[in-house]
Amino acid sequence: MKTTRSVLVVLVLAALAWGIALFAPRPLSAAPGKNLKVYPAGTDTAEIKKGMKLISKALGVQCDFCHDLDDFSKDGIKQKDIARGMMKMTTSINAKLKKDGFKTEVTCITCHAGAEHPKK
Repeated sequence: MKTTRSVLVVLVLAALAWGIALFAPRPLSAAPGKNLKVYPAGTDTAEIKKGMKLISKALGVQCDFCHDLDDFSKDGIKQKDIARGMMKMTTSINAKLKKDGFKTEVTCITCHAGAEHPKK
């Protein structure tokens, strides 16, 4: 009887540990991004991907609009250079807004509204 109870307890604890391991959140990636020109050096790829998804949605485009899909860190793509400039621009605008007491921030979607090019 004692042995059966011990085995049962071990099985319940093992099942519980397995369930926790199965459903525990995992980081997408802890590796730092490569060739970062706007994000701070050492920013991990999970954080970069989160930002890129927001930009992609704001412009209604996919990754290949700005990136070489074989090497995301590759430079020399016109849209990537433009995007970097726009990211710096929004950072600058938001710093000015914050300094002037505004709590609202501008993002890509503020002007692009889901389109590759903002309306004039």
